[in-house]
Amino acid sequence: MKKISKGTIAFYAILIISVLMVNPPIVYLVNDYCVQHPLTLGWPTMFLWLEFWFTVMVVDFVIAAWKLKAWDCHQDKEEIIPEERAQ
Repeated sequence: MKKISKGTIAFYAILIISVLMVNPPIVYLVNDYCVQHPLTLGWPTMFLWLEFWFTVMVVDFVIAAWKLKAWDCHQDKEEIIPEERAQ
């Protein structure tokens, strides 16, 4: 069985949590808060909530692409040889 690195587990855990935070039923709970507090720091509260979690997802992907060995494109040592197209 192939061993999964801690970085890969962290990547998927953060991604799953982020996806759950922007979908029902969590958004319904946040919406109840937004009804009572429509603005936070002069911005719509729901907008800030969603943008925060979408930013977390993007940062998660960028860090995973930069740090995880499984995503490293330099691990393939073979040279790419172009083939001729059939005409």
